[in-house]
Amino acid sequence: MSEKKQSQRSQEFERRQVILKDLILRLHNNEEEEQIKIEFKEHFGTVSAFEISVMERRLMGEGIEAEEIMRLCNVHASLFNGSIEAVYENSEEQDKPGHPVRVLKEENLAIESSLDRIGKILLAYLPQPEADLKKGLLLQLDILWEIDKHYARKEYSYFTFMEKYGMMAPPKVMWGVDDEIRELIKGFRSLIENDQLDVAEEAFEKMRYEVEEMIVKEEEIMLPMIQPFFNEDDWIAIAEETEEIGYCIIKPEAKWHPERESFSSTEELPENDDENIHFETGYLTKKELEKMLNSQPLELTFVDANDIVKYYNEGPGEKLLPRTKSAIGREVYNCHPPKSQPIVRKLIQDFKAGLKDSETLWFHARGHYLMVTYMALRNDDGTYMGTFETVQDIGDIVNLDGENRDIK
Repeated sequence: MSEKKQSQRSQEFERRQVILKDLILRLHNNEEEEQIKIEFKEHFGTVSAFEISVMERRLMGEGIEAEEIMRLCNVHASLFNGSIEAVYENSEEQDKPGHPVRVLKEENLAIESSLDRIGKILLAYLPQPEADLKKGLLLQLDILWEIDKHYARKEYSYFTFMEKYGMMAPPKVMWGVDDEIRELIKGFRSLIENDQLDVAEEAFEKMRYEVEEMIVKEEEIMLPMIQPFFNEDDWIAIAEETEEIGYCIIKPEAKWHPERESFSSTEELPENDDENIHFETGYLTKKELEKMLNSQPLELTFVDANDIVKYYNEGPGEKLLPRTKSAIGREVYNCHPPKSQPIVRKLIQDFKAGLKDSETLWFHARGHYLMVTYMALRNDDGTYMGTFETVQDIGDIVNLDGENRDIK
């Protein structure tokens, strides 16, 4: 391509960016949405997911917070819906059972079906609130809540690779909306549990709208955006982490096996890896140490002095909080939802400044009563080395009574 043609293409891209940004800013300033749609159709046949990504990134660069973009991103979706350019086509590989793209779309169909079932039961329940209908409604809400795994996989796997390719703004915006949807589902469930039926229908419709809009964003914005960048190694890593985080409502009919025998994200370990590691109070082989750490009734994570996630243990059973291998080497703040990032940043700043040495929280999450402890690790001379996090299910501990001194 000649320099002149590249320049013309660049100029056309920038021209479209100026118009796009102007339309979105006017939406943010509460101008009439229908008028904006008319002008959008005058200027654009379609826009690509890439153009949307660049526009949002530039808005954030000009000082507009991710939360503000998040607040009106449903209006954006309404504006772009049906106009997103199909910049990719599914390969035969991505149509295979178990491939992350197919899993995401199949789960979205299951989520839509779950919403339909809830809507039908609610329609029967509101005029005649019988106990059996309430029980069925709460059961369906339990099923819908598996959307938490769908979002967690996106947040802890997809977003990691999006950041790797420089797509920083969309994950922040989308994660914030995911959390809002979680709160809407919890809020609707609370209304049903407490028989606050006068506002239940309105709450359901808002919840349903937001969930369905997120499905549009995932399939018509996120997937076209990442498709040109994600390679097979990325998809394999996401598929492996899907197994760890879990599936939403349905499981694939088969495990995805790409056209190669194996995949490893780590380099070959040195031959002397099993030699003893010496400590002040004894010595262990690497394998012994790893087994000890993985057998702890705790989830352990270490973030180094540069705020990079360096290690986590891999215990048996269900994970209390999502952790995946792709988090290794990632800045810790990006491993938390937007609303939590300022809290984590302030805590680590206090650790580094010597204002705190530890912090302990306890709360209910994901069906467990959790205690999370953060500890500043310091060298012998007091130099900050990093933050050590432990997560423990304390539900059974809180309920302990008396003593047990017998080994059965």
